Amino acid sequence: MIKPLLLLTVISAFPLSAQQNCDPQQQNKVDYMQCLDQQLQQTRRELTSWENNHLFKLEEQASSTGRKDGLKLFNKARQSFELYTEQDCRWQFVGQLPDNHTASVSYKQCQLYHLKQRIEFLKHVNSTSD
Repeated sequence: MIKPLLLLTVISAFPLSAQQNCDPQQQNKVDYMQCLDQQLQQTRRELTSWENNHLFKLEEQASSTGRKDGLKLFNKARQSFELYTEQDCRWQFVGQLPDNHTASVSYKQCQLYHLKQRIEFLKHVNSTSD
């Protein structure tokens, strides 16, 4: 019972709404890139928290039922998501070359988009499974 409360505390420590807005019109190129890096770092932390929450539930289920199918499939889905996100954002990066700045911005925005989508999905799955 303590672990779910701890996970909720960790998850709430990294809300998406608390992230600062990165505005290329208001920031110079370096500050904008640093802002995107900070958002990526924070969003990855939040995604990790949600994934850990689901892993905890699936591990509990596996230990009580002896069935590890859900846990294995979730881990496979995590790996597939990481690979898909990397490939999807990489082709966008390459498409923007030789403009390194635009390519980097495109890559980071793509990563943020996918990570936030995954977080929202995991939140939805969490709320429907309770």
